[in-house]
Amino acid sequence: MGAGYAGHSTLRREPDEAHVVEGSVGGAKFAMLSPFLRPSSRRGGPTLALEAAVFFPGFTAAGDLNDVTGKTNLDRRLAETVVLVIRKPDSRVDPADRTDRLYERFLDKTSWTHPGGLIARAFDDDSPFRGDELYFTAPEGREFAARCRKPNPSAETPNTCQAEMRMGDVDVEIRFSAALLSEWRRLRDGARGFVAAARR
Repeated sequence: MGAGYAGHSTLRREPDEAHVVEGSVGGAKFAMLSPFLRPSSRRGGPTLALEAAVFFPGFTAAGDLNDVTGKTNLDRRLAETVVLVIRKPDSRVDPADRTDRLYERFLDKTSWTHPGGLIARAFDDDSPFRGDELYFTAPEGREFAARCRKPNPSAETPNTCQAEMRMGDVDVEIRFSAALLSEWRRLRDGARGFVAAARR
């Protein structure tokens, strides 16, 4: 009995061993290796949101913290980490229309240009998005739009942004450091490729 139990235990997967996780969001099915997923998304099966974490620019796995040591540059790690959240589509508005149909009424009239070729405008102080800035492609952000916190030099973590895009029957939210804004094309295209490759 003891020998049989020991033999069985050697076949069991260690908690940190990489394995394929199959999940679904609405009718969309996905399969990813566990190191790409946040711990909350590793149970598999139907879920309201599937969360993955990757390192930019290679879109390699960042869901685990096994690589963190005393020598790890945590600021750089945070700045290079991109979180992708897959959800059912927002029935109220397509992300491509959000700048024109939702954000425009809350934006300050003053605008400036960003090194990535984006237009930047701050949200009004009396808006629901107070403290944020919008960075978007001309003229209405249909190609790309990201809402970012205003820069805070005293913050302990990087200034963060979030962008969203529709991919068929799911919406994909991209959370990333504002330091990556000028790389918005690579972020968007990399996220599209990652999600497309995970479909089943």
